[in-house]
Amino acid sequence: MQARCFEVGRHASFRDIPGLDTPAKTTVCRLLLTILYLPNAIHDLLFLRVIQYSEKDRGLTFAVRIVPRASRSEIAGEHNGALRIRIAAPPVEGAANRELIRLLAKSFRLPQNAVEIISGAASKNKIVHIAGADSARLEQMILLK
Repeated sequence: MQARCFEVGRHASFRDIPGLDTPAKTTVCRLLLTILYLPNAIHDLLFLRVIQYSEKDRGLTFAVRIVPRASRSEIAGEHNGALRIRIAAPPVEGAANRELIRLLAKSFRLPQNAVEIISGAASKNKIVHIAGADSARLEQMILLK
């Protein structure tokens, strides 16, 4: 009956749904059509972007994908299981790494010495450990983007 309702609802005709009176048919089909055409925000909540992380040593360790030479430094969301961050600094002589540490420390409201690049100092893909950070703040930053 639901598949038939979707088909009938697209054509705005509710006569072919057996066992329901007309107001009920209208309500059911409108509800199903609303679910079928979810807005992007609800769709994003249903299919959450996932960043893989681990909580150990009283801190948070996760992957970061940076985009250097951006117009401004900001957290841009998720990219293949890593936190995607746009960095305004060029990747020359560690300038992008310093900007990454500054941005993460500011985002987590921690001092810069709490942020450490564990691996990938010369790569766009990095593993970062933030001492004193918790997963709730990381999840909040993802949902805001």
